[in-house]
Amino acid sequence: MNWNQYPFFRWTLAWMSGIVLSDALRDVRLDSRLIFGLVLVLLLVAFVLHRHIRQYRRRWVVGIAFILAFMLSGFLCLRLHEPDVVADDYRKVLQDVADGYCLALVSEPPVEKEKSVKIVLELKGFRDHASTCPVSGKVLAYFQKNDAALSLGYGDLLAFSSTVEPVPPSKNLGEFDYRTFLERRGVTGRVYLKEGVWIPLGIKEGNPLVAFAIRFRKRLLDALWRCGVTEDEFSVGAAVLLGYDDSLPPVLRQQYMAAGSMHILCVSGMHVGIIYLLASFVLGFLGSGKKLAFLKNSILLLLVWFYALITGLTPSILRSTLMISMIILGSMLGKKGVTLNSVAASAFVILLFQPNDLFSMGFQLSYAAVVGIVVLQRPIYLLLFVSNKLLDKAWEITSVALAAQFSTLPFTVFYFHQFTPYFWLSNLLMTPLSFLVILSGMLLLLLSWVPGLNVFMGKLVWACLHGMNASVAWIESLPCSLVKGLYMTKLEFGLSLLLLLLFMLLVTLRKKRMLLELLTVACVFAGLLAARGQRAANQCRIMVYSLRDHTAIDMIQGTSHLLLCDEELLEDPSSIDYSLRGSWAKQQLSMNPPCYTLSEDVDTDMVVKRKHLCSFHGCLLAIWDPFVMLDSGDTPMSVDVLLVRGRQAPDQRRLNNTYRPRILLLDGTVPAAQSAEWKRVAAALELPCHVLEEGCFVMDL
Repeated sequence: MNWNQYPFFRWTLAWMSGIVLSDALRDVRLDSRLIFGLVLVLLLVAFVLHRHIRQYRRRWVVGIAFILAFMLSGFLCLRLHEPDVVADDYRKVLQDVADGYCLALVSEPPVEKEKSVKIVLELKGFRDHASTCPVSGKVLAYFQKNDAALSLGYGDLLAFSSTVEPVPPSKNLGEFDYRTFLERRGVTGRVYLKEGVWIPLGIKEGNPLVAFAIRFRKRLLDALWRCGVTEDEFSVGAAVLLGYDDSLPPVLRQQYMAAGSMHILCVSGMHVGIIYLLASFVLGFLGSGKKLAFLKNSILLLLVWFYALITGLTPSILRSTLMISMIILGSMLGKKGVTLNSVAASAFVILLFQPNDLFSMGFQLSYAAVVGIVVLQRPIYLLLFVSNKLLDKAWEITSVALAAQFSTLPFTVFYFHQFTPYFWLSNLLMTPLSFLVILSGMLLLLLSWVPGLNVFMGKLVWACLHGMNASVAWIESLPCSLVKGLYMTKLEFGLSLLLLLLFMLLVTLRKKRMLLELLTVACVFAGLLAARGQRAANQCRIMVYSLRDHTAIDMIQGTSHLLLCDEELLEDPSSIDYSLRGSWAKQQLSMNPPCYTLSEDVDTDMVVKRKHLCSFHGCLLAIWDPFVMLDSGDTPMSVDVLLVRGRQAPDQRRLNNTYRPRILLLDGTVPAAQSAEWKRVAAALELPCHVLEEGCFVMDL
């Protein structure tokens, strides 16, 4: 392997390492000028050493200095791209907006939800009766759903008078950290805007190019619907063709996830490639002259970047657009690039302008998949010789799926805690179908103004999309279509990426020394998994989750557990998936535990529950319920945990005469005002009190 052909591969790895290091040291304040000075010194050292070291075996010193310079540059890049305004900076101004109002700009297209409209607002200024002051930063706004909120669009300026709140952190073990996710996008607060607390100003601002792209995409979406692509087929078609997935139903999204076909719903290299091929065919009349070829390539560049703009500039589309652009530029300059180096170069350009994209799941999955295909697809394909051409093509598609799945496996386990065993079958069916959808869909959008032909193309696109939806529904119905409950710690995730990198180097370089290193890391990884499995087998605890308007109690023994919760939560699987399954995966628990409502009696080997009292491994938990409880006179019952739920006012005398709890819990169903009263009663009784609104409660036994 000639590493001189892959300069961007080494530079990008160093740049990524610097970004990761900068994020790990986010709380450490360092002078950016000092880091910049160190970068200059290292570059100067590399230059001097390059001029004076003549022996090839010592040239690695130059490489080390250069790589360190790139690491520090990546470190500095993330620091410079951090949000200019920390959350507390604008909250000092917006502590109370009752006497004034805040000006804000709609910075992203609104997303319609079931009961609200979600919009990211960019703050511009604050005005009260005395003065006007500039403020900056982004907040996530939830508007009360009405015609006025639905009419808002990108670039609209509005005024509101409502307090901006911090985004709460994740409150349950293993729950998705939504606050960090928003902070990486520069969003550091949230606000709820009811009718009457905001008004549109009728002024349009924002980037005119972005505004045009959004309007153009909306016209294409309307054309898709008018041509007969409606309902679920429209939702999938909008995602596949234009990167618009806001209308995708949760059930359909789950089906594509279970079938291992979520990547089909992301605009990626296949889309850009088809745009490139179609445009090249249409522009074929320009001929092959030098000036005409330059004009043709220039038009192709504009077209692929315009398509990237209207599809939202996601990491997958940016990667593929940059790679196609490099191919076009190489053609214009008469040069041919190396695929892996082009992939690394596209990642470097993205991270140069948006270093926080490194922590985006879409960015990581996109690049892991394409690197896996580039490095591993050919070796996997050569493992099996098939003489039949049709079967050989099927094996080639399967080898692509195997390479992509193998390289993205650590990411899917770490982020989603699941694995799709039928990914190979899904790709075998979906690859030709998705190609037909993209090809026919692009033609439909081009010919949507032609009467008759647009209806015919609409029916063809609808049929292809219907076939895709039927295929994923069938694959999801197969037994064990989705394996849930997988988990990796950050250390295990890092080791799995190191294993993946070493395996790719072993396949590429074919050096025996790499095998020893691979086995060493694999043994360490297996040891960590075994140790975590042993800890999980010995765990015994009670966990009460932090849920808004719900109650959930887990009794955990080893890898088995029993869930007590309210009836409404059992009927809301999305809340269970979001708040509970991450905790179950982290503790290596069953994904389908026995579930009982709080009103049921339970009698199992683990748990015994009678009305308001629950016993688990010698721990007694009581649920405060005035409808079933009676005063116990002078003999209050000693309990380990007393859980208060619902709209129940505290009764200090009754509490003092009934129970002697070790700790008082207030769950998410207790209103804020009554929660404050309960805390005052607990303080008067010198009773420890934990409010589940602040985080889940765990008692190890």
